[in-house]
Amino acid sequence: MLINTEGIVLRQKKIANNRRIITLFTKSHGKIIAGTNINERAKSRAALAIRPFTFAEYDIFKGRNYFNINNADVKKSYYSIGEDIDRYMVASKLLEYIDKTIEEEQLRPRLFDMTIEFMESITNAKGNYMTLFYAFIVKSLALNGVMPDIKQCVSCGKPLQSIRPEGNGKVKFFSVSGGGILCEDCYTGLDIRDVALIFKPDFDIVEVLYYFVKRPLSSFEKVSLKPSVSVGLQRILSEYLKYYLDVDIFDDGLSL
Repeated sequence: MLINTEGIVLRQKKIANNRRIITLFTKSHGKIIAGTNINERAKSRAALAIRPFTFAEYDIFKGRNYFNINNADVKKSYYSIGEDIDRYMVASKLLEYIDKTIEEEQLRPRLFDMTIEFMESITNAKGNYMTLFYAFIVKSLALNGVMPDIKQCVSCGKPLQSIRPEGNGKVKFFSVSGGGILCEDCYTGLDIRDVALIFKPDFDIVEVLYYFVKRPLSSFEKVSLKPSVSVGLQRILSEYLKYYLDVDIFDDGLSL
């Protein structure tokens, strides 16, 4: 069966006989792993289309147990991302995150569109790329069905407006294992063994998460979180991703 689809290259691996294995995130078939004989060193649009950070249209043959990329035509190359090491590190981590959190041939059209939006935004971004990265991660939690509950206590259901006064206007406790905010009464009643994944953020985590969810990625091209907020948020997101998606995306100390 022949397939024509838009896609973006997540990673590439060289194998024998000048072939390559391409991990491709496509709009119509989700993530697929395809072989190809296209020579990356050739001066053609098809050659450019098998490199990471490339958004292209692919002609793919689907066999019984395999995919093969027959031809490709670049729609847009984000290869200039590699000209800035910080931008490159964050964009590479984003592709790794996508690769690790979606199953093969699982349709994810909204996530695909958001990935292209991210590539556009990080190409245009000035300054701190991590804020843009955090925004993508938080938005993707909603798409993956594991968005933290920031409207009520995850233990007793006490509404947010009743929790805020306990922390002088902000939420004092965030439970990774519970999947959201925690009121002071429920925190006080916890067994000491249950507090390992409870965070006490010194910033308004509800406002930060809500801001990320509601605004488009393009709005974060020139926005940077305060360093202290960035550090605190990264710690929470790191544990949250490990707990719910089994992904250790910050394992190499990515923090810019």
